[in-house]
Formats: sequence, C-alpha cells, structure tokens
Amino acid sequence: MDYLSVEEAKPLPGLRLALTAGVPGPWSEAAKALFNHHRVPFHPVRQVGGQANEALVEWTGHRNAPVAVFNDEAPRVRAMEILELAERLGEGPSLIPADREHRIRMVGLINEIAGEQGFAWQCRMVMFDTWASQMDEAAQAANPMFKDYGYHAEIMASALSKADAFLAALAQDLKDSTSGFLVGDQFTAADIYWAYFSNLLAPMPDEINPMPDRLRQTYQLPATRLSAFDPIVLAHRDRMFRDHLILPLSF
Repeated sequence: MDYLSVEEAKPLPGLRLALTAGVPGPWSEAAKALFNHHRVPFHPVRQVGGQANEALVEWTGHRNAPVAVFNDEAPRVRAMEILELAERLGEGPSLIPADREHRIRMVGLINEIAGEQGFAWQCRMVMFDTWASQMDEAAQAANPMFKDYGYHAEIMASALSKADAFLAALAQDLKDSTSGFLVGDQFTAADIYWAYFSNLLAPMPDEINPMPDRLRQTYQLPATRLSAFDPIVLAHRDRMFRDHLILPLSF
C-alpha cells in the first residue's frame, strides 16, 4: 500500500485514514475493511507502530492507528465512531443491525474483541510476557509499551483465563448461529472485526497475508499459551474472507 505522510495528507479533502504501515495490525485492517465494504475511497496515511508519531499527534491528538479524518471533522479513533462514519459516507448493505438487541450485541462483541481488556488486549499481554522473559529488568523498564499497557507478570493467569473464556463463548455463539454470522442473520461489523483479529490467534498463510516473518512469530505466541480452542472460530474467519472480504491483505 502506498502511504502518504501526515504533511502530504493534511491539506487533502475527503477521508484520510492513518494506518499502521507494513504490518496487518488488526485495528487498522478492520477499519480499512469498514470503508472498503461501503466503497468509501480514502488516502492511507503512514503510522509507525510503537513509535512516537509526533506529526500524527500534532494533527489528530493520537499516536496510534487507526485514525479517520474526514474533511475538517474531528478525528475518529474508536471502532463505533469509524463504523458510523463509514455508514454515513458509503453505500451498500449496512454493517449495523436494525434490530436493537442485535445492535447491542454487535457493539458488545466488537468491544470484547478489540476494546480495552478484550481478546486482543489479552493476546498483547501474552506477547509482552514472552518478551519480558527474554529481557533483564533494565530492558523492560526501557520499553514504554510495558508501562503504557499495564503489563506485569502477575496478570498473566487472568489474561489467559479471559482470552480462553472469550474463545469458548465465541465458539458456542457460532455453534448456536443458524446463519453462520456472529449476530442475527446478516454480515455485520462484528464479523469483520473477528475476521481480522483472529490473526492474533492463528495468522492466515503467507500467500494471502504476507506479513514479516518476525511479526508472524509474534502473532503465533498467544496460541502457544492458550487452551485448545474450537476450530469453528477460524472456520468463521475463513468463510468471511471467502465471501465478503478482500484477499490478499495489503498493508
């Protein structure tokens, strides 16, 4: 993907989407998929994972990706903000259920997948725990991500338990589904989020997800510590990509 710098993107009209460049970061990939589904063109803007991204902070107030900026509107960073922008700007079938209970369930699932203390958060703790085991105390103290995300070894039992519980509940949801979707009988944003975030459980093959080898090894870490999970959770991912999403990944 050809990225613009912040300086190049700022004066442009339309949608500018800051994305973590060069890696299939699930937050960025899911945001891209929302706009692609609704056929909303955007200018991809480079964000570098784990870096200060001073220019992006100066422009948007945010260091991480994704950040969606449409014309002169306020930057949007949270999943529902970005989804609602895609719904407003785009066309095609809605990714938000019309039924109130289904809508509440979709929002809850996205938070359980991608929100603070959700599945991806716990997977990140597993990654940090592996890195910490290879560092001395000084190296750990020098890594700002450990502090930023609240890692310490004592939380690992809880992190693994929460991730295992999420996967077990997700598998049961899919077994109970009569449509094959996570919410009701339609393809929703919850299906998109799980499709991309499942790469933290088992990355898709290199031919469709050409991620750097070192990052692939990192993404494979959570599964080495989690309990055995039902293959249905990855079967859902594969079906969503086959029927609804774009392959190969481009980042």
